[in-house]
Amino acid sequence: MNPQLDLHFARDGAGRSLLTRRRAGYPFGLAAPLRGPRGGAVVMLQSISGGLYGGERLGQRLVLAEGADVRLIQPAATPVRRQGEAAAARQSITLETGAGARLIYATRPLILLPGAALIQDWEVVLAPGARLLFWEGFAAHAPGKAAAAWRLAGRVSIRAPGGRLLAAERMTARSGDAACAYGAFGKIWCLGGGPPREPPPVPSAGIYCGVSALPGGAGYVIALAAREGGRLADALESLAGWAEALIPAG
Repeated sequence: MNPQLDLHFARDGAGRSLLTRRRAGYPFGLAAPLRGPRGGAVVMLQSISGGLYGGERLGQRLVLAEGADVRLIQPAATPVRRQGEAAAARQSITLETGAGARLIYATRPLILLPGAALIQDWEVVLAPGARLLFWEGFAAHAPGKAAAAWRLAGRVSIRAPGGRLLAAERMTARSGDAACAYGAFGKIWCLGGGPPREPPPVPSAGIYCGVSALPGGAGYVIALAAREGGRLADALESLAGWAEALIPAG
């Protein structure tokens, strides 16, 4: 299946990162790139459908050529909605970086509404010298304190350009799991550099976080848990900013 969103970026002779190929079909809406620091490209990505629905099959692909510098921002959280008796929604996100490229993929946590079911896959290709920062998360939402049955399956695979697996994660969660008592969880994937020398600052009370080094020299990951989705979103943005500041300027 061709992804509904397919974006390619390259760096020109003046050091500017340019959008060289663009496909943005429903439900994705894309504005023209803005110019960021160091000649980087800043892209705002929005959904015009109001969320992810049961039975949908969505795909995103971002490809950065050597030396490209891109920040993609999804400013709004994405609700995952039940669609009658339809199968789980599926979303695949592929991020490919060339040598020395830098990608910041900034999202907000998914909102799992009652009856939501989602399977989400991240496929990452990490070239030598590339730096990639993305974060993901989810929070369960029960309007009127109703029972909020939901389920989520996630996969992250990080590979070298030749296909060698550097690191991988598989996760499943559903309402009622003891491990999901906090209700809001997130991870910040910091790829292409070693673990920080100092632990990350705890953003606020009621936020729990830990840092783990990834195998294969792929980088490190910060895991977060919170009672509420709003606190999780704030913590993700705060810690992602802290992690980004550790990336050497290109």
